[in-house]
Amino acid sequence: MIRHLTITQLVENTADAMGLLGEHGVAWFIEADEQCLLFDTGQGQTLRHNAGRLGLSLERVEAIALSHGHYDHTGGLMDALAMTGAVDLYLHPAALEPKYNRDGRAIGTPFPDADALRAQTRRLIISSEPTRMAPGIGLTGEIPRRHAIEDTGGPFYRDPQRGQPDLIPDDQALYLDTPAGLVVLLGCGHSGVVNTLEHIQALTDQRPIHAVIGGTHLLRADADRLAFTAQALERFGIAYLAPIHCTGLPAVCYFRDRFPSQFRESPVGTRHQFGE
Repeated sequence: MIRHLTITQLVENTADAMGLLGEHGVAWFIEADEQCLLFDTGQGQTLRHNAGRLGLSLERVEAIALSHGHYDHTGGLMDALAMTGAVDLYLHPAALEPKYNRDGRAIGTPFPDADALRAQTRRLIISSEPTRMAPGIGLTGEIPRRHAIEDTGGPFYRDPQRGQPDLIPDDQALYLDTPAGLVVLLGCGHSGVVNTLEHIQALTDQRPIHAVIGGTHLLRADADRLAFTAQALERFGIAYLAPIHCTGLPAVCYFRDRFPSQFRESPVGTRHQFGE
Protein backbone atom coordinates (compact mmCIF):
# COMPACT_ATOMS: atom_id res chain seq x y z
CA MET A 1 0.00 0.00 0.00
CA ILE A 2 1.20 3.50 -0.87
CA ARG A 3 1.55 5.75 2.18
CA HIS A 4 2.40 9.02 0.40
CA LEU A 5 1.02 9.72 -3.07
CA THR A 6 1.34 12.90 -5.11
CA ILE A 7 -0.03 13.05 -8.66
CA THR A 8 0.94 16.16 -10.63
CA GLN A 9 -0.96 17.12 -13.76
CA LEU A 10 1.91 17.58 -16.18
CA VAL A 11 -0.12 17.89 -19.40
CA GLU A 12 -3.80 18.78 -19.84
CA ASN A 13 -6.02 20.87 -22.09
CA THR A 14 -5.94 23.77 -19.65
CA ALA A 15 -3.31 25.63 -17.63
CA ASP A 16 -4.22 28.36 -15.20
CA ALA A 17 -0.85 29.27 -13.67
CA MET A 18 1.66 31.74 -15.10
CA GLY A 19 4.24 30.17 -17.38
CA LEU A 20 2.50 26.80 -17.81
CA LEU A 21 1.16 25.61 -21.18
CA GLY A 22 -1.95 23.61 -22.06
CA GLU A 23 -2.52 21.28 -25.01
CA HIS A 24 -5.15 18.71 -25.95
CA GLY A 25 -3.77 15.68 -24.11
CA VAL A 26 -2.83 14.35 -20.69
CA ALA A 27 0.20 13.23 -18.72
CA TRP A 28 0.71 12.69 -15.01
CA PHE A 29 3.90 12.72 -12.94
CA ILE A 30 3.34 10.27 -10.11
CA GLU A 31 5.30 10.07 -6.84
CA ALA A 32 4.24 7.00 -4.87
CA ASP A 33 6.44 6.59 -1.79
CA GLU A 34 9.85 5.89 -3.34
CA GLN A 35 8.47 5.12 -6.81
CA CYS A 36 8.27 7.71 -9.57
CA LEU A 37 6.54 7.16 -12.91
CA LEU A 38 4.74 8.80 -15.82
CA PHE A 39 1.27 7.87 -17.01
CA ASP A 40 0.83 9.12 -20.60
CA THR A 41 2.93 11.83 -22.23
CA GLY A 42 0.56 14.26 -23.98
CA GLN A 43 1.11 15.35 -27.59
CA GLY A 44 4.71 16.32 -26.94
CA GLN A 45 4.43 20.10 -27.29
CA THR A 46 4.32 20.98 -23.58
CA LEU A 47 5.73 18.05 -21.57
CA ARG A 48 9.33 19.27 -21.33
CA HIS A 49 8.34 22.90 -20.79
CA ASN A 50 5.83 22.16 -18.03
CA ALA A 51 8.17 19.73 -16.26
CA GLY A 52 10.80 22.47 -16.13
CA ARG A 53 8.40 25.15 -14.90
CA LEU A 54 7.05 22.81 -12.21
CA GLY A 55 10.49 21.70 -11.08
CA LEU A 56 9.78 18.04 -11.84
CA SER A 57 12.91 16.00 -12.47
CA LEU A 58 12.04 13.37 -15.07
CA GLU A 59 15.39 11.75 -14.42
CA ARG A 60 13.71 10.27 -11.32
CA VAL A 61 11.14 8.39 -13.42
CA GLU A 62 11.57 4.61 -13.34
CA ALA A 63 8.69 3.60 -15.62
CA ILE A 64 6.26 5.01 -18.17
CA ALA A 65 2.81 3.55 -18.86
CA LEU A 66 0.53 4.46 -21.78
CA SER A 67 -3.25 4.41 -21.46
CA HIS A 68 -3.81 3.81 -25.19
CA GLY A 69 -2.33 4.53 -28.59
CA HIS A 70 -3.76 7.96 -29.48
CA TYR A 71 -1.38 10.82 -30.30
CA ASP A 72 -2.57 13.08 -27.47
CA HIS A 73 -1.42 10.46 -24.94
CA THR A 74 1.70 9.13 -26.65
CA GLY A 75 3.10 11.98 -28.74
CA GLY A 76 5.49 13.10 -26.01
CA LEU A 77 6.97 9.63 -25.44
CA MET A 78 10.23 10.11 -27.31
CA ASP A 79 10.82 13.45 -25.61
CA ALA A 80 10.02 11.86 -22.25
CA LEU A 81 12.49 9.04 -22.87
CA ALA A 82 15.15 11.58 -23.78
CA MET A 83 14.71 13.03 -20.28
CA THR A 84 14.18 9.84 -18.29
CA GLY A 85 16.76 7.70 -20.04
CA ALA A 86 16.11 4.00 -20.60
CA VAL A 87 13.23 3.05 -18.29
CA ASP A 88 10.50 0.40 -18.33
CA LEU A 89 7.68 1.11 -20.79
CA TYR A 90 4.24 -0.51 -20.48
CA LEU A 91 1.64 -0.58 -23.26
CA HIS A 92 -1.03 -2.76 -24.84
CA PRO A 93 -0.09 -4.39 -28.19
CA ALA A 94 -2.92 -2.58 -30.01
CA ALA A 95 -1.43 0.76 -28.95
CA LEU A 96 1.08 0.31 -31.77
CA GLU A 97 -1.56 -0.21 -34.46
CA PRO A 98 -2.76 2.50 -36.91
CA LYS A 99 -5.71 4.58 -35.69
CA TYR A 100 -7.99 7.06 -37.46
CA ASN A 101 -10.77 9.43 -36.48
CA ARG A 102 -14.19 10.08 -37.99
CA ASP A 103 -12.59 12.14 -40.79
CA GLY A 104 -10.06 9.46 -41.72
CA ARG A 105 -7.22 11.46 -40.15
CA ALA A 106 -4.39 9.48 -38.53
CA ILE A 107 -4.50 9.87 -34.73
CA GLY A 108 -2.28 6.98 -33.67
CA THR A 109 1.11 6.88 -32.00
CA PRO A 110 3.73 8.93 -33.84
CA PHE A 111 6.71 7.01 -32.40
CA PRO A 112 8.62 4.15 -34.10
CA ASP A 113 7.75 0.46 -34.03
CA ALA A 114 8.33 -1.98 -31.16
CA ASP A 115 11.89 -2.82 -32.22
CA ALA A 116 12.88 0.84 -32.16
CA LEU A 117 11.24 1.28 -28.76
CA ARG A 118 13.16 -1.69 -27.35
CA ALA A 119 16.40 0.04 -28.27
CA GLN A 120 15.42 3.07 -26.18
CA THR A 121 13.92 1.42 -23.11
CA ARG A 122 15.20 -0.75 -20.31
CA ARG A 123 12.28 -3.14 -20.69
CA LEU A 124 9.39 -2.97 -23.15
CA ILE A 125 6.39 -4.67 -21.58
CA ILE A 126 3.69 -5.19 -24.24
CA SER A 127 0.69 -6.93 -22.70
CA SER A 128 -3.09 -6.98 -22.80
CA GLU A 129 -3.21 -8.55 -19.32
CA PRO A 130 -3.43 -6.82 -15.94
CA THR A 131 0.07 -5.88 -14.83
CA ARG A 132 1.57 -5.07 -11.44
CA MET A 133 4.03 -2.25 -12.05
CA ALA A 134 5.19 -1.92 -8.44
CA PRO A 135 3.78 -2.53 -4.95
CA GLY A 136 0.40 -0.81 -4.82
CA ILE A 137 0.48 0.20 -8.51
CA GLY A 138 -1.33 -1.70 -11.25
CA LEU A 139 -2.46 -1.45 -14.85
CA THR A 140 -5.85 -2.89 -15.75
CA GLY A 141 -4.83 -4.35 -19.10
CA GLU A 142 -7.71 -4.80 -21.54
CA ILE A 143 -11.04 -3.90 -19.94
CA PRO A 144 -14.17 -6.06 -20.45
CA ARG A 145 -17.05 -4.12 -22.04
CA ARG A 146 -19.99 -5.27 -19.93
CA HIS A 147 -22.34 -2.30 -20.29
CA ALA A 148 -23.65 -1.64 -23.79
CA ILE A 149 -24.54 1.94 -22.89
CA GLU A 150 -20.82 2.72 -22.65
CA ASP A 151 -19.39 3.11 -26.14
CA THR A 152 -15.89 4.32 -27.05
CA GLY A 153 -17.00 7.91 -27.53
CA GLY A 154 -16.14 7.53 -31.22
CA PRO A 155 -16.48 6.65 -33.96
CA PHE A 156 -12.86 5.56 -34.37
CA TYR A 157 -11.37 3.45 -37.15
CA ARG A 158 -8.46 1.16 -37.96
CA ASP A 159 -8.17 2.35 -41.58
CA PRO A 160 -8.30 5.75 -43.30
CA GLN A 161 -11.24 4.62 -45.45
CA ARG A 162 -13.24 4.23 -42.20
CA GLY A 163 -14.36 0.72 -43.02
CA GLN A 164 -12.93 -1.03 -39.95
CA PRO A 165 -14.23 0.25 -36.59
CA ASP A 166 -11.67 0.56 -33.82
CA LEU A 167 -13.05 -0.42 -30.42
CA ILE A 168 -9.77 0.72 -28.86
CA PRO A 169 -8.98 -2.53 -27.02
CA ASP A 170 -5.71 -0.94 -25.89
CA ASP A 171 -7.55 1.39 -23.50
CA GLN A 172 -6.35 0.74 -19.95
CA ALA A 173 -6.34 2.57 -16.63
CA LEU A 174 -3.79 2.86 -13.85
CA TYR A 175 -4.72 2.39 -10.19
CA LEU A 176 -2.83 3.09 -7.00
CA ASP A 177 -3.66 1.63 -3.59
CA THR A 178 -3.69 4.10 -0.67
CA PRO A 179 -5.05 3.88 2.91
CA ALA A 180 -8.17 5.79 1.79
CA GLY A 181 -8.78 3.37 -1.09
CA LEU A 182 -7.82 3.14 -4.74
CA VAL A 183 -6.90 6.20 -6.79
CA VAL A 184 -7.76 5.60 -10.46
CA LEU A 185 -6.27 7.46 -13.43
CA LEU A 186 -8.15 7.32 -16.74
CA GLY A 187 -6.41 8.33 -19.95
CA CYS A 188 -9.65 8.68 -21.92
CA GLY A 189 -11.91 6.00 -20.48
CA HIS A 190 -12.74 4.64 -23.94
CA SER A 191 -13.82 1.36 -22.30
CA GLY A 192 -16.38 3.26 -20.22
CA VAL A 193 -15.94 4.62 -16.72
CA VAL A 194 -18.24 2.03 -15.14
CA ASN A 195 -16.71 -0.89 -17.05
CA THR A 196 -13.28 0.32 -15.93
CA LEU A 197 -14.11 0.75 -12.25
CA GLU A 198 -15.89 -2.60 -12.06
CA HIS A 199 -12.88 -4.29 -13.66
CA ILE A 200 -10.51 -2.64 -11.18
CA GLN A 201 -12.57 -3.82 -8.23
CA ALA A 202 -12.61 -7.34 -9.65
CA LEU A 203 -8.80 -7.20 -9.88
CA THR A 204 -8.37 -5.89 -6.33
CA ASP A 205 -10.78 -8.08 -4.34
CA GLN A 206 -13.35 -5.26 -4.23
CA ARG A 207 -11.07 -2.62 -2.73
CA PRO A 208 -13.00 0.65 -2.31
CA ILE A 209 -12.31 3.33 -4.92
CA HIS A 210 -11.55 6.69 -3.35
CA ALA A 211 -10.67 8.89 -6.33
CA VAL A 212 -11.16 9.00 -10.10
CA ILE A 213 -9.06 11.45 -12.11
CA GLY A 214 -8.83 11.76 -15.88
CA GLY A 215 -10.58 11.72 -19.22
CA THR A 216 -13.98 10.04 -19.45
CA HIS A 217 -14.82 10.69 -23.14
CA LEU A 218 -18.38 11.75 -22.42
CA LEU A 219 -18.35 14.79 -24.69
CA ARG A 220 -21.04 13.22 -26.91
CA ALA A 221 -22.86 11.31 -24.14
CA ASP A 222 -26.63 11.63 -23.93
CA ALA A 223 -28.60 12.20 -20.74
CA ASP A 224 -29.12 8.49 -20.13
CA ARG A 225 -25.42 7.71 -20.22
CA LEU A 226 -24.54 10.64 -17.97
CA ALA A 227 -27.14 9.52 -15.45
CA PHE A 228 -25.91 5.91 -15.67
CA THR A 229 -22.33 7.05 -15.00
CA ALA A 230 -23.31 9.32 -12.11
CA GLN A 231 -25.41 6.62 -10.45
CA ALA A 232 -22.46 4.24 -10.65
CA LEU A 233 -20.09 6.82 -9.14
CA GLU A 234 -22.53 7.23 -6.27
CA ARG A 235 -22.71 3.46 -5.85
CA PHE A 236 -18.92 3.23 -5.75
CA GLY A 237 -18.81 6.00 -3.15
CA ILE A 238 -16.29 8.11 -5.06
CA ALA A 239 -15.07 10.83 -2.71
CA TYR A 240 -12.73 12.65 -5.13
CA LEU A 241 -13.68 13.22 -8.77
CA ALA A 242 -11.66 15.16 -11.36
CA PRO A 243 -13.10 14.69 -14.89
CA ILE A 244 -10.83 16.39 -17.43
CA HIS A 245 -9.51 16.38 -21.02
CA CYS A 246 -12.02 14.53 -23.28
CA THR A 247 -14.87 14.57 -20.75
CA GLY A 248 -16.50 17.50 -22.52
CA LEU A 249 -17.82 20.71 -20.97
CA PRO A 250 -21.48 19.60 -20.65
CA ALA A 251 -20.43 16.44 -18.79
CA VAL A 252 -17.97 18.35 -16.60
CA CYS A 253 -20.74 20.78 -15.63
CA TYR A 254 -23.11 17.87 -15.01
CA PHE A 255 -20.65 16.22 -12.61
CA ARG A 256 -19.86 19.51 -10.89
CA ASP A 257 -23.57 19.99 -10.17
CA ARG A 258 -24.17 16.35 -9.22
CA PHE A 259 -21.09 15.99 -6.99
CA PRO A 260 -20.32 19.47 -5.62
CA SER A 261 -18.27 18.30 -2.62
CA GLN A 262 -16.37 15.58 -4.50
CA PHE A 263 -15.64 17.57 -7.68
CA ARG A 264 -12.08 18.77 -8.40
CA GLU A 265 -10.43 20.58 -11.29
CA SER A 266 -7.07 19.50 -12.68
CA PRO A 267 -5.39 22.00 -15.00
CA VAL A 268 -1.65 21.73 -15.61
CA GLY A 269 0.24 22.11 -12.34
CA THR A 270 -2.47 20.66 -10.10
CA ARG A 271 -1.08 18.39 -7.38
CA HIS A 272 -3.44 15.72 -6.06
CA GLN A 273 -2.22 14.39 -2.73
CA PHE A 274 -3.39 11.23 -0.97
CA GLY A 275 -2.22 9.11 1.92
CA GLU A 276 -0.88 9.83 5.38
